[in-house]
Order: sequence, then structure tokens, then C-alpha cells
Amino acid sequence: MAIIKNFDVLAITPQRRILLEIIETGLASIQPEENFNKTVRLENDTLKILDSKYNLSEFENVYLIGFGKGSSTNSKLLENLLGDRLSEGYVIDTEEKDFKKIKFTKGTHPVVSQINVDFTFKIMDRFSKMTERDLVIVVVCGGGSAMLEHPHSVSIEQKIEIEKALLKSGANIMEMNKIRQHLSDVKGGGLAQILYPATVASLIYSDVPGNDITYIASGPTAKVDSTIMDAIELISRFNIPNVAKESFIDNPHEEKYFKKVRNHVVLSNVTALSAMKAKAQDLGIAAV
Repeated sequence: MAIIKNFDVLAITPQRRILLEIIETGLASIQPEENFNKTVRLENDTLKILDSKYNLSEFENVYLIGFGKGSSTNSKLLENLLGDRLSEGYVIDTEEKDFKKIKFTKGTHPVVSQINVDFTFKIMDRFSKMTERDLVIVVVCGGGSAMLEHPHSVSIEQKIEIEKALLKSGANIMEMNKIRQHLSDVKGGGLAQILYPATVASLIYSDVPGNDITYIASGPTAKVDSTIMDAIELISRFNIPNVAKESFIDNPHEEKYFKKVRNHVVLSNVTALSAMKAKAQDLGIAAV
């Protein structure tokens, strides 16, 4: 089925048809099932994510945590693939799927809510006692900054006001997420610290230009190099009110928390661009 619904109406010249075919190919490449089948595979007891391999027989438990827009769809694909190998899972998204083993929460976006905070606290509590025999698959999607959130010291009401001010401030996504990293217990590597010493495989669906994993969903499983002073400087620059210096937290930097974490960017705008380039070349068009 064509993704561009009015393809034939628009394709009134040969040149337009070629262009639409290229765009259609790009859109097709980022459809969840199409992308999943190219990036994630299960061969016997070996889970393959891009070029990385995880021998599931080495683990007592395989868990899944998903958050952000699109996480329910991608988590459902993982649940279907893993079957009985999946021990337990938790997902928060704005779109619900029919899960068998995964517990779903309908969260809010783009502003955090008590629902999102309650979900995150449940994750922090449930996964605070992991062992080296556990594998945790983390599905990270755009919107994860709002949906996976546990403010370090500010109230939920204060955090909502900060989020609203950020959205209106003119700050770009990297600047906003740098502030968010230092106001949260789970961002900027905070989730990786909670999951330690388990093996962590993050499937990252990027909505950030450049695909810097420290900013996608505010980098919950990534080691960041920003400081509290960086966040304070941004708060001052964009005139975000009512954020005291004491509200900020330093993100974990100890290497041990990240030694067994692999962050896989399985989808981004590059996915679509690469597919479009290949299609253009197939049609005899030079493309960069």
C-alpha cells in the first residue's frame, strides 16, 4: 500500500513521479516493521541488534523498558520476536498496543505529568536490584524526555512549569535536554546507573539532528559530559524562572555504570535519506 495517499494525483509528470517514488521509498524505510526487520534479528538463542550479539542463554532474565512516541509499536515487535524468552516488560507511550507480557501505561507528551512520574518511579523501584545475569532491553523513542521522568528535587508542579517555559524559550532540543538531564534522576545516564550491573541493550529511535545519544530522550543510558553549571548557564540565558541551583543533580560519570551498556541507533533521519539516495541511484540519478 502506498504511504503517499494521493500519489497518483500528484504524479502528473514523469519527473514528479520519480520524485514521489524517491520520497515513498524514504517513508517506507522508516516504517516500524520494515526498520525492525533490518536492524533486529533472533537466531536460535542469539539476539542480534545491528552488529552486536547477545546470547540469551547466558541470562536468567530478559526485561524490556520502553518509553516515548512509537515505543509501544517497537516494543510489541520485540515481544513477538522474543516470545517466552521475554520475562517482563513495561512501556509508556501515547498509543496503546495489545501486549501479552508487557505492562502498558498511557503517558502524556510534550509535558510531563504525574502519570509519567509514577511510571518512572515504578521502573526505578522494580529495576533497582539487577544482577549480572539480567539483560535489559531499553526502547528509547522521541518524547522520552517527558515520558520517562522522575524530578530529582523539584515538585511535579514546578517541573511542569519548567517544561512549559522551556518549550516557549527558543532553546533547541540539545539545550533543553541538557537542562533536563540535571533536573532528573533517570536522564543523563541515570537509568544506566539504576540498571547496573545488568547488561543493557538500548534500541534508540532518534528524533535529534546529528543522533547524539546524550540528547535523544535526554540520554537515559548514555554517559554525558555536561555539568550542573552548564545547565545553570542555560537556565539564565533563556530566562527560565523559579529554578534554584539546589534543584540540579550531577549525572553519573563512573565508567562502571556504562561498561555493559550498548546504545544502538537503529533509526534516524539518515535511515530515510540513505534509502532515498539508493532509490535515486537505482533510477539512474546521481545523488548525495
